[in-house]
Amino acid sequence: MNSSATSYYFTTRDLVTIAVLSALGGALSTFVGYLGLLLNTAIRTPFGAGQFISGLHVFWIILATGLIRKTGAATATGLLKGFVEFFTGSTHGIIVVLVSLIQGLIIDIGFFVIGKRDSLPFWSIIAGFAAASNVIVFQLFFFSGAPLIFLTLLIILAFSSGIIFGGYFGHATTHLVLESSVYRSTVTGPSLRSKGSIWRRLGPYRLSALIFLIVIAFGASLYAVFVWRPVLDPLSCEVVGQVSQPFGFSYFTYADQEITIEAELIGSVTHLPLQNYTGIPLVTILTDAQPLESATVLQVISSDGYSATFSLEDIFTDHEIILVVEDGLRLVAKNYPGWFWIQKVVSLVIT
Repeated sequence: MNSSATSYYFTTRDLVTIAVLSALGGALSTFVGYLGLLLNTAIRTPFGAGQFISGLHVFWIILATGLIRKTGAATATGLLKGFVEFFTGSTHGIIVVLVSLIQGLIIDIGFFVIGKRDSLPFWSIIAGFAAASNVIVFQLFFFSGAPLIFLTLLIILAFSSGIIFGGYFGHATTHLVLESSVYRSTVTGPSLRSKGSIWRRLGPYRLSALIFLIVIAFGASLYAVFVWRPVLDPLSCEVVGQVSQPFGFSYFTYADQEITIEAELIGSVTHLPLQNYTGIPLVTILTDAQPLESATVLQVISSDGYSATFSLEDIFTDHEIILVVEDGLRLVAKNYPGWFWIQKVVSLVIT
């Protein structure tokens, strides 16, 4: 009796490639998000500047598509990468899965249209559209009421980022991987294992991809070691610094001191209408910590390294700055702009 092996659309190597790149991309998106927050902090907006590096999110999907060269690879990578981002603590919540899925769909459609043409301009344009799509999705959920000119600027920034980080570096990295012994494939031509020095074999184009990967890996390592803080209990945070009684704040311990306020988040881009928030006043927590007389500043720090700074004097005269339970601890600062409303609070540092 004749028998034949079952043929599947995605090979085992394809599936492993999708899984590995999705895991790397999803995990490193936290690092990319932190870079975006640093840029946003510099210009004092909760969104916007980070769009300049949004192409880094697309890079991994482009790389998977370039290595596998099968329709559906980008969509599968985007979907899985989105779930990895979500479960590793993305500040955007479940919406990040939809954003990543749509990016994968756009890349799949783009590669289906151009076929197997190995064209840097085509790859860059596709990556640009994919990166820019996140602005449209976020507009539906977060950017309500933002001026059209501001949204246009965000789209241009994201598109440009997609061209650079997704298109150029995605294309260069694909060639670097395919023409080495790391990932054997017949998609491209000669191997790098030819005569000459390693620098001559790489060439400036592929060398730029190698440097890019080293920078990303180094930056992510620094972020993981010195910035990112693991959240063991999302409903607790540390209260430290120039205080007489440093302690670990737990929301449930203070539950009997909850108050309810009406507040409206007004940011440069994000706007949340007036609504009720129930939480623990920050002044109550700091009173128990007993700040020293020399202390003048409170820094509220998120798990991803983002922070906001308050005057201690202002905190003790404003009873409408509270910590609420919302995907961890969130700071609601009624009388402050939106960029002071910190999510996933892990530290209250008094200096």
